[in-house]
Amino acid sequence: CSEACRHRVLHGELVTGSQRQEVDGQESSQAETFGSYVSLDTYSAGHSTPPPSMYRELDFNTKALIPSGSHMVSGESQGRLLKQFASMTRHGRALEIGTFTAYATSCLLEGVLNVADTREASESSEPSYVMTMERDSKAYDVAVAHMKIVSEHGFGEEAAEALCAIRAAVNEHNPQTVPVVDEKVTKLSIQSQSGNNVGCDLIHVSDALATLEEMAAGKGEFVPETPFDVVFVDADKTRLVEYANACLSSDLILRKGGLILVDNVLWKGLVLEASGGGSPDDEASLSSASASIDKDEKDAIELRKNRRARKLANKMHRFNSAIAQDDRAEVLMLPLRDGLSVIRKK
Repeated sequence: CSEACRHRVLHGELVTGSQRQEVDGQESSQAETFGSYVSLDTYSAGHSTPPPSMYRELDFNTKALIPSGSHMVSGESQGRLLKQFASMTRHGRALEIGTFTAYATSCLLEGVLNVADTREASESSEPSYVMTMERDSKAYDVAVAHMKIVSEHGFGEEAAEALCAIRAAVNEHNPQTVPVVDEKVTKLSIQSQSGNNVGCDLIHVSDALATLEEMAAGKGEFVPETPFDVVFVDADKTRLVEYANACLSSDLILRKGGLILVDNVLWKGLVLEASGGGSPDDEASLSSASASIDKDEKDAIELRKNRRARKLANKMHRFNSAIAQDDRAEVLMLPLRDGLSVIRKK
Protein backbone atom coordinates (compact mmCIF):
# COMPACT_ATOMS: atom_id res chain seq x y z
CA CYS A 1 0.00 0.00 0.00
CA SER A 2 0.99 3.67 -0.21
CA GLU A 3 2.81 5.49 2.55
CA ALA A 4 -0.43 7.33 3.37
CA CYS A 5 -2.34 4.06 3.70
CA ARG A 6 0.42 2.49 5.79
CA HIS A 7 0.46 5.45 8.15
CA ARG A 8 -3.31 5.32 8.57
CA VAL A 9 -3.35 1.58 9.26
CA LEU A 10 -0.45 1.60 11.71
CA HIS A 11 -1.46 4.70 13.66
CA GLY A 12 -5.22 4.69 13.23
CA GLU A 13 -5.14 8.24 11.93
CA LEU A 14 -6.99 9.84 9.07
CA VAL A 15 -4.87 11.47 6.40
CA THR A 16 -6.33 14.57 4.83
CA GLY A 17 -6.41 15.15 1.11
CA SER A 18 -3.65 17.72 1.24
CA GLN A 19 -1.48 15.40 3.35
CA ARG A 20 -2.13 12.54 0.94
CA GLN A 21 -1.10 14.73 -2.00
CA GLU A 22 2.09 15.67 -0.18
CA VAL A 23 3.00 12.04 0.57
CA ASP A 24 2.10 10.88 -2.94
CA GLY A 25 4.18 13.73 -4.36
CA GLN A 26 7.18 12.61 -2.31
CA GLU A 27 6.79 9.03 -3.55
CA SER A 28 6.53 10.22 -7.15
CA SER A 29 9.62 12.40 -6.74
CA GLN A 30 11.58 9.49 -5.29
CA ALA A 31 10.51 7.21 -8.14
CA GLU A 32 11.63 9.80 -10.69
CA THR A 33 14.94 10.22 -8.85
CA PHE A 34 15.85 6.57 -8.40
CA GLY A 35 13.97 4.87 -11.25
CA SER A 36 13.13 1.17 -11.28
CA TYR A 37 15.55 -1.66 -10.53
CA VAL A 38 15.95 -5.11 -12.02
CA SER A 39 18.20 -6.60 -9.34
CA LEU A 40 19.61 -6.02 -5.87
CA ASP A 41 22.91 -5.03 -7.50
CA THR A 42 21.31 -2.20 -9.46
CA TYR A 43 19.22 -1.20 -6.42
CA SER A 44 22.36 -1.06 -4.25
CA ALA A 45 24.21 0.98 -6.86
CA GLY A 46 21.22 3.31 -7.20
CA HIS A 47 21.28 4.03 -3.47
CA SER A 48 25.03 4.56 -3.20
CA THR A 49 27.04 7.69 -3.88
CA PRO A 50 28.08 7.37 -7.54
CA PRO A 51 31.78 7.50 -8.42
CA PRO A 52 33.17 10.43 -10.42
CA SER A 53 32.63 10.05 -14.16
CA MET A 54 36.39 9.82 -14.73
CA TYR A 55 36.27 6.18 -13.60
CA ARG A 56 34.00 5.32 -16.48
CA GLU A 57 36.51 6.88 -18.87
CA LEU A 58 39.36 5.00 -17.23
CA ASP A 59 37.42 1.76 -17.66
CA PHE A 60 36.73 2.56 -21.35
CA ASN A 61 40.42 3.34 -21.88
CA THR A 62 41.39 -0.04 -20.47
CA LYS A 63 39.00 -1.81 -22.86
CA ALA A 64 40.42 0.17 -25.79
CA LEU A 65 44.13 -0.11 -24.95
CA ILE A 66 44.35 -3.51 -23.21
CA PRO A 67 41.16 -5.33 -24.28
CA SER A 68 42.43 -8.78 -23.28
CA GLY A 69 42.74 -7.67 -19.65
CA SER A 70 39.79 -5.31 -19.35
CA HIS A 71 38.02 -7.74 -16.99
CA MET A 72 40.80 -7.16 -14.46
CA VAL A 73 39.61 -3.65 -13.59
CA SER A 74 38.23 -3.48 -10.03
CA GLY A 75 34.89 -2.02 -11.12
CA GLU A 76 32.47 0.35 -9.45
CA SER A 77 31.36 -1.52 -6.33
CA GLN A 78 34.78 -2.85 -5.36
CA GLY A 79 36.42 0.45 -6.27
CA ARG A 80 34.08 2.35 -3.95
CA LEU A 81 34.82 -0.15 -1.19
CA LEU A 82 38.57 0.34 -1.65
CA LYS A 83 38.06 4.09 -1.36
CA GLN A 84 36.06 3.61 1.85
CA PHE A 85 38.72 1.35 3.38
CA ALA A 86 41.45 3.86 2.55
CA SER A 87 39.30 6.71 3.90
CA MET A 88 38.95 4.93 7.26
CA THR A 89 42.67 4.53 7.88
CA ARG A 90 44.38 6.66 10.52
CA HIS A 91 47.34 7.86 8.50
CA GLY A 92 46.20 7.43 4.91
CA ARG A 93 49.06 5.24 3.73
CA ALA A 94 48.25 2.60 1.10
CA LEU A 95 50.30 0.04 -0.83
CA GLU A 96 48.98 -1.64 -3.97
CA ILE A 97 50.54 -4.73 -5.50
CA GLY A 98 49.33 -4.96 -9.10
CA THR A 99 48.57 -1.52 -10.55
CA PHE A 100 47.26 -2.64 -13.93
CA THR A 101 45.74 0.54 -15.47
CA ALA A 102 45.36 2.38 -12.12
CA TYR A 103 41.61 2.08 -11.56
CA ALA A 104 42.05 0.74 -8.01
CA THR A 105 45.06 3.04 -7.54
CA SER A 106 42.80 6.03 -8.15
CA CYS A 107 40.23 4.69 -5.69
CA LEU A 108 42.86 4.22 -2.99
CA LEU A 109 44.24 7.69 -3.69
CA GLU A 110 40.74 9.16 -3.39
CA GLY A 111 40.41 7.63 0.06
CA VAL A 112 43.88 8.69 1.13
CA LEU A 113 43.07 12.27 0.15
CA ASN A 114 40.04 12.12 2.45
CA VAL A 115 42.35 11.17 5.31
CA ALA A 116 44.77 13.97 4.43
CA ASP A 117 41.90 16.46 4.68
CA THR A 118 40.99 15.38 8.21
CA ARG A 119 44.43 14.94 9.78
CA GLU A 120 45.87 17.29 12.37
CA ALA A 121 49.07 19.19 11.60
CA SER A 122 50.81 17.25 14.40
CA GLU A 123 50.37 14.03 12.42
CA SER A 124 52.41 15.24 9.43
CA SER A 125 55.34 13.04 10.52
CA GLU A 126 53.53 10.20 8.72
CA PRO A 127 52.42 11.81 5.46
CA SER A 128 49.52 10.30 3.53
CA TYR A 129 50.89 8.40 0.57
CA VAL A 130 50.17 5.72 -2.06
CA MET A 131 52.75 3.31 -3.49
CA THR A 132 51.80 0.93 -6.30
CA MET A 133 53.77 -1.76 -8.16
CA GLU A 134 53.26 -3.20 -11.64
CA ARG A 135 55.27 -5.75 -13.65
CA ASP A 136 53.66 -5.52 -17.11
CA SER A 137 55.26 -2.76 -19.21
CA LYS A 138 52.19 -1.82 -21.25
CA ALA A 139 49.93 -1.71 -18.21
CA TYR A 140 52.52 0.44 -16.43
CA ASP A 141 52.61 2.91 -19.34
CA VAL A 142 48.81 3.22 -19.33
CA ALA A 143 48.72 3.54 -15.54
CA VAL A 144 51.28 6.34 -15.56
CA ALA A 145 49.32 8.21 -18.25
CA HIS A 146 46.13 7.85 -16.21
CA MET A 147 47.69 8.91 -12.92
CA LYS A 148 49.40 11.92 -14.46
CA ILE A 149 45.94 13.13 -15.48
CA VAL A 150 44.61 12.51 -11.97
CA SER A 151 47.61 14.34 -10.51
CA GLU A 152 47.00 17.35 -12.75
CA HIS A 153 43.19 17.49 -12.87
CA GLY A 154 41.98 15.59 -9.80
CA PHE A 155 38.82 13.49 -10.06
CA GLY A 156 36.41 15.92 -11.70
CA GLU A 157 35.13 16.52 -15.21
CA GLU A 158 38.46 17.91 -16.46
CA ALA A 159 40.06 14.57 -15.62
CA ALA A 160 37.23 12.72 -17.38
CA GLU A 161 37.72 14.79 -20.53
CA ALA A 162 41.49 14.28 -20.49
CA LEU A 163 41.06 10.52 -20.07
CA CYS A 164 38.54 10.44 -22.91
CA ALA A 165 41.06 12.22 -25.16
CA ILE A 166 43.48 9.29 -24.75
CA ARG A 167 40.89 6.86 -26.07
CA ALA A 168 39.75 9.18 -28.84
CA ALA A 169 43.20 8.99 -30.41
CA VAL A 170 43.10 5.19 -30.76
CA ASN A 171 42.73 3.94 -34.34
CA GLU A 172 44.24 1.34 -36.65
CA HIS A 173 47.08 3.69 -37.58
CA ASN A 174 47.80 4.74 -34.00
CA PRO A 175 47.19 1.83 -31.60
CA GLN A 176 49.67 3.18 -29.03
CA THR A 177 48.34 6.45 -27.60
CA VAL A 178 50.27 6.64 -24.32
CA PRO A 179 54.01 7.39 -24.06
CA VAL A 180 56.41 4.59 -23.25
CA VAL A 181 57.78 5.16 -19.74
CA ASP A 182 61.46 4.36 -19.35
CA GLU A 183 61.78 5.44 -15.72
CA LYS A 184 61.53 2.70 -13.12
CA VAL A 185 59.76 5.01 -10.69
CA THR A 186 57.20 7.72 -11.52
CA LYS A 187 56.69 10.14 -8.64
CA LEU A 188 53.47 12.17 -8.63
CA SER A 189 51.59 14.25 -6.10
CA ILE A 190 48.10 15.62 -5.75
CA GLN A 191 46.80 18.31 -3.43
CA SER A 192 43.89 17.60 -1.11
CA GLN A 193 41.06 20.08 -0.62
CA SER A 194 42.69 21.33 2.57
CA GLY A 195 45.96 21.97 0.74
CA ASN A 196 47.92 18.90 1.89
CA ASN A 197 50.13 17.25 -0.70
CA VAL A 198 49.73 13.49 -1.07
CA GLY A 199 52.42 11.53 -2.88
CA CYS A 200 51.76 8.69 -5.30
CA ASP A 201 54.68 6.58 -6.54
CA LEU A 202 54.22 4.12 -9.42
CA ILE A 203 57.00 1.52 -9.53
CA HIS A 204 57.80 -0.73 -12.49
CA VAL A 205 59.10 -3.97 -10.96
CA SER A 206 60.38 -7.22 -12.42
CA ASP A 207 59.16 -9.22 -9.41
CA ALA A 208 56.71 -7.62 -6.96
CA LEU A 209 57.13 -10.38 -4.35
CA ALA A 210 60.92 -10.05 -4.34
CA THR A 211 60.56 -6.28 -3.96
CA LEU A 212 58.05 -6.72 -1.12
CA GLU A 213 60.28 -9.21 0.70
CA GLU A 214 63.21 -6.79 0.40
CA MET A 215 61.05 -4.07 1.91
CA ALA A 216 60.01 -6.42 4.74
CA ALA A 217 63.70 -7.04 5.53
CA GLY A 218 64.48 -3.31 5.50
CA LYS A 219 66.51 -3.62 2.32
CA GLY A 220 66.35 -2.08 -1.14
CA GLU A 221 65.34 1.37 -2.30
CA PHE A 222 61.62 1.18 -1.60
CA VAL A 223 61.51 0.70 2.18
CA PRO A 224 58.73 3.07 3.31
CA GLU A 225 59.41 5.86 5.79
CA THR A 226 56.60 4.52 7.97
CA PRO A 227 54.36 1.44 7.65
CA PHE A 228 51.26 1.30 5.48
CA ASP A 229 47.72 1.16 6.86
CA VAL A 230 46.31 -0.93 4.04
CA VAL A 231 47.80 -3.24 1.39
CA PHE A 232 45.73 -4.21 -1.66
CA VAL A 233 46.98 -7.41 -3.34
CA ASP A 234 45.82 -8.00 -6.91
CA ALA A 235 48.86 -9.80 -8.27
CA ASP A 236 50.22 -13.31 -8.98
CA LYS A 237 47.58 -15.66 -7.55
CA THR A 238 50.08 -18.49 -7.13
CA ARG A 239 52.07 -16.62 -4.46
CA LEU A 240 49.40 -15.07 -2.27
CA VAL A 241 50.62 -16.92 0.84
CA GLU A 242 54.03 -15.35 0.37
CA TYR A 243 52.58 -11.85 -0.16
CA ALA A 244 50.51 -12.15 2.99
CA ASN A 245 53.42 -13.52 5.00
CA ALA A 246 55.64 -10.59 4.02
CA CYS A 247 52.99 -8.16 5.29
CA LEU A 248 52.23 -10.09 8.47
CA SER A 249 55.82 -10.86 9.43
CA SER A 250 57.19 -7.32 9.14
CA ASP A 251 55.96 -4.12 10.75
CA LEU A 252 58.03 -2.19 8.21
CA ILE A 253 55.37 -2.85 5.57
CA LEU A 254 52.06 -3.08 7.43
CA ARG A 255 51.41 -1.69 10.90
CA LYS A 256 49.60 -3.76 13.52
CA GLY A 257 45.87 -3.36 13.03
CA GLY A 258 46.41 -2.69 9.34
CA LEU A 259 44.46 -4.38 6.56
CA ILE A 260 45.45 -6.68 3.71
CA LEU A 261 42.83 -6.77 0.96
CA VAL A 262 43.14 -9.75 -1.41
CA ASP A 263 41.17 -9.85 -4.66
CA ASN A 264 39.72 -12.82 -6.61
CA VAL A 265 39.58 -15.16 -3.62
CA LEU A 266 36.51 -16.96 -5.02
CA TRP A 267 38.16 -17.45 -8.40
CA LYS A 268 35.09 -17.56 -10.64
CA GLY A 269 33.34 -19.81 -8.13
CA LEU A 270 35.75 -22.68 -8.78
CA VAL A 271 36.98 -22.68 -5.17
CA LEU A 272 33.84 -24.66 -4.33
CA GLU A 273 35.04 -27.54 -6.48
CA ALA A 274 38.56 -27.16 -5.11
CA SER A 275 37.27 -27.31 -1.52
CA GLY A 276 35.52 -30.59 -2.33
CA GLY A 277 38.70 -32.21 -3.56
CA GLY A 278 37.67 -32.33 -7.21
CA SER A 279 40.42 -33.54 -9.52
CA PRO A 280 41.56 -31.27 -12.40
CA ASP A 281 41.65 -34.37 -14.59
CA ASP A 282 38.11 -35.55 -13.83
CA GLU A 283 36.58 -34.20 -17.04
CA ALA A 284 34.56 -37.21 -18.18
CA SER A 285 31.64 -36.55 -15.87
CA LEU A 286 31.62 -32.88 -16.83
CA SER A 287 31.48 -33.72 -20.54
CA SER A 288 28.67 -36.25 -20.15
CA ALA A 289 26.60 -33.81 -18.09
CA SER A 290 26.81 -31.08 -20.71
CA ALA A 291 24.43 -32.87 -23.12
CA SER A 292 21.26 -32.14 -21.15
CA ILE A 293 21.73 -28.61 -19.80
CA ASP A 294 21.28 -25.06 -21.08
CA LYS A 295 23.93 -22.77 -22.55
CA ASP A 296 24.80 -20.93 -19.33
CA GLU A 297 25.45 -24.18 -17.52
CA LYS A 298 27.48 -25.46 -20.46
CA ASP A 299 29.59 -22.30 -20.31
CA ALA A 300 30.17 -22.95 -16.63
CA ILE A 301 31.25 -26.52 -17.35
CA GLU A 302 33.62 -25.35 -20.06
CA LEU A 303 35.16 -23.02 -17.50
CA ARG A 304 35.61 -25.91 -15.09
CA LYS A 305 37.24 -27.94 -17.82
CA ASN A 306 39.82 -25.21 -18.22
CA ARG A 307 42.81 -26.81 -16.60
CA ARG A 308 44.60 -23.59 -15.75
CA ALA A 309 41.55 -22.01 -14.12
CA ARG A 310 41.00 -25.09 -11.98
CA LYS A 311 44.63 -25.31 -10.89
CA LEU A 312 44.55 -21.65 -9.90
CA ALA A 313 41.32 -22.32 -8.00
CA ASN A 314 43.12 -25.05 -6.05
CA LYS A 315 45.92 -22.63 -5.17
CA MET A 316 43.38 -19.97 -4.19
CA HIS A 317 41.58 -22.45 -1.95
CA ARG A 318 44.86 -23.38 -0.27
CA PHE A 319 45.57 -19.68 0.36
CA ASN A 320 42.07 -19.09 1.74
CA SER A 321 42.45 -22.05 4.09
CA ALA A 322 45.94 -21.04 5.22
CA ILE A 323 45.12 -17.40 5.95
CA ALA A 324 41.92 -18.34 7.82
CA GLN A 325 44.03 -20.50 10.15
CA ASP A 326 46.87 -17.97 10.58
CA ASP A 327 47.00 -16.79 14.21
CA ARG A 328 48.50 -13.47 13.11
CA ALA A 329 45.39 -12.46 11.20
CA GLU A 330 41.63 -12.04 11.43
CA VAL A 331 39.82 -12.69 8.14
CA LEU A 332 36.49 -11.67 6.63
CA MET A 333 35.78 -12.96 3.12
CA LEU A 334 33.25 -10.90 1.17
CA PRO A 335 31.39 -12.47 -1.80
CA LEU A 336 31.82 -9.25 -3.77
CA ARG A 337 32.44 -9.69 -7.51
CA ASP A 338 35.08 -12.44 -7.63
CA GLY A 339 35.60 -12.40 -3.86
CA LEU A 340 37.52 -9.99 -1.62
CA SER A 341 39.19 -11.03 1.63
CA VAL A 342 39.67 -8.40 4.31
CA ILE A 343 42.55 -9.49 6.55
CA ARG A 344 43.35 -7.55 9.72
CA LYS A 345 46.85 -7.85 11.10
CA LYS A 346 46.67 -8.59 14.83
